[in-house]
Amino acid sequence: MDKETQFKTAVEANKDRIYRICCCYVRDEHERRDVFQEVLIHIWEGLDRFGEKSQISTWIYRIAVNTCLGHIRMQTRRRKVFDGSVYVDQETIADASASEGSAETEHAVSRLYDCINQLLPLEKTLVSLYLEDLRTEQMSEVVGISEGNVRVKLHRIKKKLKEMMEGDSHGS
Repeated sequence: MDKETQFKTAVEANKDRIYRICCCYVRDEHERRDVFQEVLIHIWEGLDRFGEKSQISTWIYRIAVNTCLGHIRMQTRRRKVFDGSVYVDQETIADASASEGSAETEHAVSRLYDCINQLLPLEKTLVSLYLEDLRTEQMSEVVGISEGNVRVKLHRIKKKLKEMMEGDSHGS
């Protein structure tokens, strides 16, 4: 299979997953599209070096996550505002764009993404992979930790998100 066909096949099979990973990391729709395009560029550039030591979907997840993390690092450096002794990351300010669905469902999803945005980078990665229904074995390959560690971290992350969501609903 030639490079172009391999690229088209891989992207077609994984484009929705790539976009959902971008959603976990990037709130602004325009930035999200840019990051998505950047992921595609990285896939194209790296396709010749893909050694098929893992599944192509796992390799693509790793590229998507690393691209998103790189984008966040770059944006954080650009957007940090020093306010006395506290840094305020403007990336965490909620994006109030309207989309499909009921207002209540939209609000709940928005709250969930806000909570996910507060997680550490590894936690965000695991949540995004969990939401993609990856097996712990695949998650382990993507993030480079043992399957047992993935299971423990997922359990703690779920508990943390539940507490954040409950705390948020009591504060509203």
